Amino acid sequence: MEMAQDRELVEQWRSIQSAYFRTAGAIDRELEARFNIGLNEFEILDLVADNADACRMKQLGQRTPMTQSALSKVVDRLQKAGLITRQSCEDDRRSLFLELTDAGRALHADAAVAHRTLLQENLSQTG
Repeated sequence: MEMAQDRELVEQWRSIQSAYFRTAGAIDRELEARFNIGLNEFEILDLVADNADACRMKQLGQRTPMTQSALSKVVDRLQKAGLITRQSCEDDRRSLFLELTDAGRALHADAAVAHRTLLQENLSQTG
């Protein structure tokens, strides 16, 4: 028999999921419509932009729930779009550094405004 505490825990989880899916969907639709990038692409641009210097690919893998394969595909798309550069590290050839291009910085700056606005609108509804 399910206890009231268990039921509350399940409801809390469902509320978190609902907020996530509603927010992620709204952000993804807006970014696609206005900037021709999806939420995953934006998240990688945003994480790279957080680093003052070049960002190591390994750092991204630690900060995103994406698999290494999915992360590599997103980085490939961003590189092909001219939004990010990828360079080998001189002292560790297995390491890759990522940096935003000028176009990537400009797109990120504009898309970040929309992203933060939608976070505010959607997450303030959950509190």
